[in-house]
Amino acid sequence: MQELQQAEHTNDLWTHWQSTQDRQSRDALVLAHLPLVQKVVRKLSRNWNGVVNDDDLVGMGTLGLIEAIERFDPGRGYEFVTYATWRIRGAVLDGLRNLDWVPRSLRSKAKEMETAYAELEHRHLRSAHDEEVAAHLGVSLNEFQQMLYELSVSPLVSLDGVLPTDEGGQEVRLADTIIDPNAIEPDTMLDRSNVQALLTGVLNRLPDKERLVVTLHYYEEFSFKEIAEILELSSSRISQLHTKAIYRLRGALSRRKQELRA
Repeated sequence: MQELQQAEHTNDLWTHWQSTQDRQSRDALVLAHLPLVQKVVRKLSRNWNGVVNDDDLVGMGTLGLIEAIERFDPGRGYEFVTYATWRIRGAVLDGLRNLDWVPRSLRSKAKEMETAYAELEHRHLRSAHDEEVAAHLGVSLNEFQQMLYELSVSPLVSLDGVLPTDEGGQEVRLADTIIDPNAIEPDTMLDRSNVQALLTGVLNRLPDKERLVVTLHYYEEFSFKEIAEILELSSSRISQLHTKAIYRLRGALSRRKQELRA
């Protein structure tokens, strides 16, 4: 009963906002949808190991919520929650990228890892083995494992990271390329179908455990700790599998970008 009353109240707020566009009704809508901001932040926080606290992330997300309310067009055929979630997440990620506190050396390692997977897997048309990637990077297997560890505890490794696209194309997040194909998208991205087709192939080529970690984490929303219990592996091992899977995906898209430029 309480949920029904709350839904009716929210509908009344939307009706008033759409007819008046006054700040008071907009602010009331923001308050009504703050739980959505908190939900998005909780999900993103699982992949964020930086120094920003949840209150800062909520602040970033609230700016995205305000923008969503002001720009939402019900005539486009999708639900506000779908559109707002996309805007909130984008605002948080934009805020984190603007902080740009990650050491340059770590970003350099991330790029080297991405390039190594792209070149090896394009050459062999299969998932590259750890020994092959280590040799390509010119490091020992132990040094390669250390690189994986450093990257796995950084905020660089997530399906919410932005991917390179065709020249002039809009930014695409990895997570946006493997979501339910039946879901309604809030905006049309010009090269989305090409990215989806490419990464679907890469996902299918992932080693079984890496593909399972990606599926459980991003589709089923299990934490690394929960996945570790399911697979009877350590949390650090799950994190490592996740890191390798993400760099395989990023490498494949980087390679595609180079081909399109050629």
